[in-house]
Amino acid sequence: MIFLSDWNSGYTITESLKQKKQGLISKNRQYVHLSQEQETATTVGRRRDDNPVVLSIDALAAWKDGVKFYHGNEMIWLADSIPANYISTN
Repeated sequence: MIFLSDWNSGYTITESLKQKKQGLISKNRQYVHLSQEQETATTVGRRRDDNPVVLSIDALAAWKDGVKFYHGNEMIWLADSIPANYISTN
């Protein structure tokens, strides 16, 4: 699993419900940013909400189904988008 790290600086509860239905898109950014660690995703999410919702991405299944991932740095992965069926909440 990898975790949503930074997409418009994290998710509120309302936003997370929307993303679980629609999937993740980069919007104003070039890519969707994903973290390998839940702790990092939580820290980044706190930029917008004191109690952020961390979304888990089934990256292996997504990759096997053709979703492209790009290596951002040692802890961050990037994607053009993540379809909703690969997203869950912790």
